[in-house]
Amino acid sequence: MATKSSNIKVGFRFEMKGCKMKALSLGLLLATAAFSNSHAQRSPDSLPPITVDCYQSFASKAQLLQLPSNEVALDAGNFEPPPIRYRLQGVEKTILKIIKDPDRPAFRTEHGKSVWEMARDFTNSHKLVGWREQLSGGRLRLYTFDFEDLLFTTVDSPVSSSPAGIELHVMRCRHAT
Repeated sequence: MATKSSNIKVGFRFEMKGCKMKALSLGLLLATAAFSNSHAQRSPDSLPPITVDCYQSFASKAQLLQLPSNEVALDAGNFEPPPIRYRLQGVEKTILKIIKDPDRPAFRTEHGKSVWEMARDFTNSHKLVGWREQLSGGRLRLYTFDFEDLLFTTVDSPVSSSPAGIELHVMRCRHAT
């Protein structure tokens, strides 16, 4: 009788080891698949290496819907070479350094945005980041950058009714030399 019960125990232990082995195999398979997918696509927690200079392509401005004016003001630039409005630099794959007016020391400002502070869309068809900042005077600025098309946009909007209206700036960027 003792022999039979130890056989049962051995059989039970074998079955438990078999279940553990199956669970371990499944876990390793899932971990391998997740690991290979994370390296097949760019990690959402890192930015591609980049340093670009951005030049204003055009700007537009319109009043808010509450105001009676339906006019839209456009600025498509002039024939002179445009000044660099922004320089964007990736720092250690986790920070996007934003330099406004990099060639005009009196107006130059710099700040950085962490990859975790930005909305990101790094799917197969897009490599976009975007974020917003509260500006002085009750304005809100929305930034977007497309790593593929090298387009940088800013949208300024008042947070309350204001005659300032909404302002859009679209900038083409080139890799810095």
